[in-house]
Amino acid sequence: MSRKSRASKDSRKSHSSLNEDEEAIANEKEGSLAWKVLHISQVRTLLELNVDQVHLKMADLLNLKDHAVNLQDAAVLDYYVAGLWWAKEQSFTLQQISGFITALSILLENIREKQMSLVDNLKELKKMLVGIGHENPEVTGGLDFFNTDQAKLLTDYITKSLFQHYKLYQYMFSLEQDEMVIGTELSVEVAPPADIPFPPPLDEGMREAVYLEHVAPPPPPPEKEEEKEAPSGEEEKVFTEEEVEDILEGVTTDELKEVISSVVNEMLGSLSADVGAKLKEREAQYLAKISKMQKIAE
Repeated sequence: MSRKSRASKDSRKSHSSLNEDEEAIANEKEGSLAWKVLHISQVRTLLELNVDQVHLKMADLLNLKDHAVNLQDAAVLDYYVAGLWWAKEQSFTLQQISGFITALSILLENIREKQMSLVDNLKELKKMLVGIGHENPEVTGGLDFFNTDQAKLLTDYITKSLFQHYKLYQYMFSLEQDEMVIGTELSVEVAPPADIPFPPPLDEGMREAVYLEHVAPPPPPPEKEEEKEAPSGEEEKVFTEEEVEDILEGVTTDELKEVISSVVNEMLGSLSADVGAKLKEREAQYLAKISKMQKIAE
């Protein structure tokens, strides 16, 4: 079935239910308790469902959407579902089931809104039962579509399910439910800023040796040691020109030549070694070029 045809069928069904509800309300006698809380189409739908489905559907119809967290709504919803299922087991008609649910609603509202005592609420139930057993009663409480035997069953059920636990319902409707705020405090440790250039590794992330070898930055170069100052008692000795001349008076010309010659030989020796190495390198380059030219000529 296509979406269009399914939507058309649902629309016709909804329109038909609406007409049925309006017709049932129009034909009902004045003062009747039928179709006040549940319409005829809603009762028919509920009777086709199982208990769990009735629970969800009834919560939607009675606007008890907080029954999962609100204990008052949960208790009221359970009472309505139990009452509907009991009426179904008694083979009540759609009209009788709707009137019965309306009676339960009135009695519960008397406790919730009016804080009515048990005696006064019993009197309200007695008023609703007026006219039962008479064909054309002049005064009716709204439940005259029940017969005498059904009225006894209805009274016994309400007495055992509601009036015997009346103080409990009074306590439930008068005491506000405590709101429990459940929270969890969570502490999260974050890594330090990446400034070395990576944050320090976790102990379980890598071994210290691996971190020091591959991740940690190199250690800073050692600072140059400052030159040690000479002890205060030992000052560098400075010779005057006269003292230098006195030292040179005892040196002969041959000794002076020998000293100068050794210094020059030492300086020129290292220089001649460098020059010789460079000459050999150039000689090898020229020989390689010459041999290459000979091979090309051949």
